[in-house]
Amino acid sequence: MPTLGFHCHGLVDFEEAILSNRLQHGEFYNLPEEDFLPIKERVARHGLEVSVHCPLVRLSWYPKPPTWAFLCDVDEAKRELNFRMITDTLERARGLPAGHIVAHFPSPSTTDASGFSAVNMEEIAWRSASRLAELSEKYEVSIHVEGFGPTPLLSVPFLQKVFAGFPSLRYCFDTGHMMLAMQRDGIDMYDFAQGLAPHVGSMHLWNTRHADDYQAFRHIPVHPSQRPEQGWVDIERVLRLVVPENPAVTVIFESGLHYPAALGGHDYRDGVKWVRDLLAGLS
Repeated sequence: MPTLGFHCHGLVDFEEAILSNRLQHGEFYNLPEEDFLPIKERVARHGLEVSVHCPLVRLSWYPKPPTWAFLCDVDEAKRELNFRMITDTLERARGLPAGHIVAHFPSPSTTDASGFSAVNMEEIAWRSASRLAELSEKYEVSIHVEGFGPTPLLSVPFLQKVFAGFPSLRYCFDTGHMMLAMQRDGIDMYDFAQGLAPHVGSMHLWNTRHADDYQAFRHIPVHPSQRPEQGWVDIERVLRLVVPENPAVTVIFESGLHYPAALGGHDYRDGVKWVRDLLAGLS
């Protein structure tokens, strides 16, 4: 059965997000420096599995927001900065220890790329994928890449080629961002999930109906009341596409602990139970 966990930004939500929901896994991201050692101690005490979303701790020298990724940027200095952040995360993640880390790739170039052809852009991305694979092998930890933002490289054929070339890399399928990509870029997220299912190592679960939802509420907790015919991601369908291909996939709730009052104010824990039951039915 898949491992079920929660994404945490700090110590403050560790108890409720992970322990109170009887989850076996914590995914940690952009922690305050002072939270790192207490979280490491609690992880060991409770015997939790761990993953990390880059960056692991807040970095004063990395641009804000820390979700920015430059691995496909035409600016080499920006790519090097991104690799510095990933390497810092890998070094620190050794101490938890982490089973995998998540890095955003592919992503659009933040630098004007008008003078670069599609072939040039794919070559840049391929070199970055090769370096990610080298880091994965050096640190002996799987790196899961999560496609992020409007880029033609967010495609099944390109990513299948990456995973065929670099077996130490896996894909992190993010339900909310793929819904936004489907509406923004015309990607069918369900075909995308089916095409990459053999390569998916982890999933981020949160929901949205459209860009206005995302602007107003960011990552909305998944909940059984979210009907696909009303525009929500069909969470059950995505799980049915991916989990049978990868029964050991890590499934992470990547949302806050409060459901927006404007959307019904539901108890997010009902969503945790719903997904747990869905996964049990797929085992």
